[in-house]
Amino acid sequence: MKKRWVLLTVLFLTIGFASVATILTITGRVNINFNEEDYQIYFSKAVVDSIDKSYEVIDPDTRRSIKYSTKDLSKVSDTSVLEYEVTNNSTQYDATVEVVCEAKTEDKEKATEYVTITNEMKNNTIKAQTRETGTVSVQLKKVTVDPIDIEFTCTLTVNPVGNDVLKEPELAENSCRDIGIPSLGEGDKLIPIVLDDEGKATRVEKTDTNWYDYCKREWANAVILNEDADLPDVGEEIPEASIESYFVWIPKYKYKLWNVETDNTEVGKHSIEIIFDTQDTTNVPGESCETPKTSGNIGDCKDGEYMTHPAFISFGVDGLWVGKFETGYKGANDKTSAEQDNNESSHIIIKPNAYSWRKITVKNIFEASKKYKENLQSHMMKNTEWGAVAYLSHSIFGINKEVTINNNNKYKTGYAALPTTDQSKNPGEEGDDGNSNTAWNTQNGVTASTTGNITGVYDMSGGAWEIMAAYVAEVPNDQSGFQAEELKKIDARYVDVYEKTSTGISYGKMILGDATGEMGPFDNYEDGDKITRGHNRWYADVSVFIYALSPWFGRGSYSGGGVVAGQFYFDRSAGAARGGDGFRLALAPSN
Repeated sequence: MKKRWVLLTVLFLTIGFASVATILTITGRVNINFNEEDYQIYFSKAVVDSIDKSYEVIDPDTRRSIKYSTKDLSKVSDTSVLEYEVTNNSTQYDATVEVVCEAKTEDKEKATEYVTITNEMKNNTIKAQTRETGTVSVQLKKVTVDPIDIEFTCTLTVNPVGNDVLKEPELAENSCRDIGIPSLGEGDKLIPIVLDDEGKATRVEKTDTNWYDYCKREWANAVILNEDADLPDVGEEIPEASIESYFVWIPKYKYKLWNVETDNTEVGKHSIEIIFDTQDTTNVPGESCETPKTSGNIGDCKDGEYMTHPAFISFGVDGLWVGKFETGYKGANDKTSAEQDNNESSHIIIKPNAYSWRKITVKNIFEASKKYKENLQSHMMKNTEWGAVAYLSHSIFGINKEVTINNNNKYKTGYAALPTTDQSKNPGEEGDDGNSNTAWNTQNGVTASTTGNITGVYDMSGGAWEIMAAYVAEVPNDQSGFQAEELKKIDARYVDVYEKTSTGISYGKMILGDATGEMGPFDNYEDGDKITRGHNRWYADVSVFIYALSPWFGRGSYSGGGVVAGQFYFDRSAGAARGGDGFRLALAPSN
């Protein structure tokens, strides 16, 4: 049977600008111009034939174009529908909208004969700080024997309309303004910085309006200086040698649930809908739910409702600082000298081009991390905290797709594989410096960042296997260095504890928000040693749950082969010191 289909390729958003010059005969000329900085209109959602495809069809850089293909149209009256959403994030301008759809010049005759295209906006004016929806429908009116390829271009022209009242930014859905100033804590001071494209850090005031802009996928960064380093003045560049560690701020948010029962095959990978909100969600049927926070417990949560991400609840903070890179070993000059099984926090550095601290037991990771900056509540990253970073990354506020793998075979931090690299190979076979990867501060290097630019978090895919402070309770095969009684006494804020009855495919034992069970559906198989393994449908990342014989979670590793690694990779570990295993830090300073 021959395939018959119609291709609807591009929906463009064009921005019109207006200016007014008023002549005052007595006082001279007053120039009144358009405030382009405030005028932010973009596509915030795209649903193709009832499937949310925002993450793949909306241009991630400009968010002002949609490019997609219709489903197959083979019978008369078959219809394909694009539902799109336009957000007006301006505070000073409403916008009028005009929509025109037409076939490409060479396709007009075919289009007239075979299809009908219609478009409709719910309203022709989008008020400031609001959003409107529209649809484009393509219907087949005549069948054909041979496949036909027709391209349409629909152009949305939006023009600003000035207001006489300034509308304050609201925490509306998908708003990324007014998230609050990141907490810098006291003592062991976090220094807010901005980074240029080369990675040079400049000190800024925490109230500086240009410090970060999550609307533009520019996340807040800060550094901790070496003890003997001088504190630069505001506006002064900070020498790289003065910096001990880099951190990135993850603001508190709620997200729209999509796979609460772990078996929702209708919703696969998509742009995760996030709303920044410092208030915890409560049970409001159909709107939101209280965060369960425990393994295998979904509480009253249902798909389509919003839930505060659990990573922000245990410490009672409005955000977390996470290590910008995997934790390195201070003083290491090759990958072997970074293999150290001790708990001395003085060896911690978090910098680009460092050798990841590996071959260390979970107990030593946990203790070194906690001692690092106790007044900032430093700690070994938890599984839910990894999930918080990954979900923000896969939203309109992040790169909104899989990040590039760090395939550096020396376990150096901040590297990104070149597009031509064979990512199916292990790091021992691939990843020489300058040969198949590039550093964090290059055009290719930023593709390994959670934002697709230099402000994001690196090494979430590839590099060392990052062991999480997340384990199965009451297990007989714990090689972490912890005694069973020690684990029971750990403050619950610092660990994620999972059901002791878990197996390698117990995805329902997830903690909602930890980027495990929600990443289904899963494809499972038996590998050579008869351990059940799986892959998720997001990027075919390995998806193996923890269980009694291997009770600790590991994330992101490249060691299993490039095509199965990624920020949605999760697997199990016994907790012993291994050469491929490292870790990441997080900080939870009080507000």
